[in-house]
Amino acid sequence: MPGTVVADVSRVSARDVEIRRALVAWFARGHRDMPWRRTRDPYAVWVSEIMLQQTRVETVTPYFTRWMARFPTVHALAEAPLDDVLSHWAGLGYYARARNLHAAARDVVVEYGGAFPSTAEKLHALRGVGEYTAGAIASIAFGEAAPIVDGNVVRVLARVDALAGAADDSALKKRVWQRAGELVRADGGTRAGDFNQAMMELGATVCTPTSPGCSRCPLVSQCRVHAAKTVEQFPAPKTKKPPRVVQAVALLVERDEKLLLVRRPPTGLWGGLWEPPWQAMATTDAAAAARVAKACTGLSLSNIQSLGSFDHVLTHRHMRFFVYAARARGRVKLAGYDAARWQPRPRLDAVAGVAAWTRRLLDKEMT
Repeated sequence: MPGTVVADVSRVSARDVEIRRALVAWFARGHRDMPWRRTRDPYAVWVSEIMLQQTRVETVTPYFTRWMARFPTVHALAEAPLDDVLSHWAGLGYYARARNLHAAARDVVVEYGGAFPSTAEKLHALRGVGEYTAGAIASIAFGEAAPIVDGNVVRVLARVDALAGAADDSALKKRVWQRAGELVRADGGTRAGDFNQAMMELGATVCTPTSPGCSRCPLVSQCRVHAAKTVEQFPAPKTKKPPRVVQAVALLVERDEKLLLVRRPPTGLWGGLWEPPWQAMATTDAAAAARVAKACTGLSLSNIQSLGSFDHVLTHRHMRFFVYAARARGRVKLAGYDAARWQPRPRLDAVAGVAAWTRRLLDKEMT
């Protein structure tokens, strides 16, 4: 896989074997119970790993359970309408992940007859499957000694080996990938999935960013920064940027007791989802609402009324929506959207394939 540093197994050290055995034994003694850890089905592992990208375990668990009930197999996911897939993803954010899951499921069915490829290299070729996810699926579901590196693994190995650099530094990540490859293949590469999960579990529950539980750590005797009493100095902190505040005008445009919903193109923020028309605007008054309507839908507005504002915070953006209700005049001529529909107000709860901010707004319209 691109970027992976292949370990030289001929140079495995006794320390590496000790680290690996200690972690696998620690994981075997007990770990957090998660629904995706009760199976080695590559489909379930794949879904969980995609959901867990930049999302906390506590958030993912109910989504995973609902997803597997609705789409229990890769065939079920491949055959489902995209709107249905997106509606089961709504609230998890980063909707490109759901679109890639849907597209990759179809690829697995068409190209592999519904049987997942069993190597990290082939898995990496699937849409939306990066180096980490490919290694996770290959090791957990198929036992391949493929390395994985996420934020937890960076922290664990930066501390165990006293590797310098900030957590998001490319040079540190490259070195950690190399060390992860050496460690997963040490001791013959057996139980690779357990070893990889143990590293993630250790970083999530013991080797935490602050106040790490060194007295409970199975690697305390091998940890170089613990010996030097510099644990919390490794890795160096990332440079954090506050989310960018974006002002936007959103429109609840009505005609004949129906609200206008428009669908975004497949790519980009909230791609493929239905929503009220909106645009980022420097000004947020009624005149701005009229300009948004004309620019996005070709419609003219009458009886424009402010419904106030609300905030929706994403990882890198702080969206502040200023909402206006209005009546529509003219014919819909879309710009920046690929479909439109007039949704009866009594059926707003039936709209599938919407983002969390849209659901919040539609639910409010029903009360």
